[in-house]
Amino acid sequence: MSEASRVQKIANIGEALHRSGCAPYKIEKYVQHYARKQGMTTTVQATPTGVSVQFPDDDNRILMRRMDPAGIDLSLLARTILRIHENADAPDGPPDRYPAWLLGLANIAIPPIFLILVGSTITAIGIAALLGVLVWLCQLMCSGDRANFVEFLSALVVGVTVSAINAAGVDVPVWGLCIAAIVLFVPGLSIANALECLAFNDLISGTSLFAQAIFVFTKLFIGIFMGLNIGGAIWGAGLHVENVNEVIWWVPIIALPLFSAALGVIFNARLVDIALALPVTALGLWGPVWLGFGAGWIVGTWVTAVCITLYGTWVAKMMNLTGAIYIMPGILLLVPGSRVLFGATQTLFNESLMPVQGIGLSAFLMFAAIVAGQITALSLYSQKNRNLVS
Repeated sequence: MSEASRVQKIANIGEALHRSGCAPYKIEKYVQHYARKQGMTTTVQATPTGVSVQFPDDDNRILMRRMDPAGIDLSLLARTILRIHENADAPDGPPDRYPAWLLGLANIAIPPIFLILVGSTITAIGIAALLGVLVWLCQLMCSGDRANFVEFLSALVVGVTVSAINAAGVDVPVWGLCIAAIVLFVPGLSIANALECLAFNDLISGTSLFAQAIFVFTKLFIGIFMGLNIGGAIWGAGLHVENVNEVIWWVPIIALPLFSAALGVIFNARLVDIALALPVTALGLWGPVWLGFGAGWIVGTWVTAVCITLYGTWVAKMMNLTGAIYIMPGILLLVPGSRVLFGATQTLFNESLMPVQGIGLSAFLMFAAIVAGQITALSLYSQKNRNLVS
């Protein structure tokens, strides 16, 4: 194989990893590892919007590829990493995806299942399914170049719709129902990668990803706020209703696998990875409460983050993949991201979906606990295992 072909293969691997949502510092490790298998030495710099590969043995040739912010495609990520281990080319063409009807069903199911897991009224759970349909339609409308508009449009439509429902006399927790409808857009991937990069002193990528997450939060929050105000101006203000948990205790146990499966379908994860990520989903939901051991939910969050990271990294080693595939679908969308919106609504409007005191401060404390948990867990592995390459 010519040197130019090997250079192109290495660059394609970096691009595939970036498109699938791999953390920037891991892209650097994987591309360097793949280049060594190709008999070449490289220096790699990955950012949230591009990958640069330098070849010192080829007159310091540099390939720079600027790309859009990464999406979430766990199947592509798994395929690419497996091809790195096999020393094969990057995957050509898009990976297989789930049928459109199944993807739509997963999007519609997420809001009511989320309310079941955190606890809400039966009426709100039923309405959440309707809101899921509206959000799915917004996603179909905002494809291609309009994809950056989908979060704000969905939040705006949800806010107007919930305001109309509330003004009609239906007793629902307004902000809680809105958050459940758009919780799928909470940037769990950006948060996960940002925390991981910051934990390993990759400050440029970490801060960039965190800024991206803040930008998405801003679109979601202002969209809901404007939607509720526009709806209030059209239909009049409704009654303020506190969230009440009417879910029977055993229903969340049944809903938890459905939530994990729906996330796996939306993130295009393989069936085996969806099954292996199920324990992480349970830990992410109930761990902060169960594993506090009387010391509070901050300690419980730290212990949970340690357990999740240890489990995800261990499974990743067994499967020759990266731990993000098993960590992110379970905890990072459900807990820290949505808690930011919960905290904002309680701080500004004194309304919360979760019965936790001081939840406005809890978002920052949870981020800190997760970072500490990741560092604790990953420090138990050797440097080789931490980089997840042989």
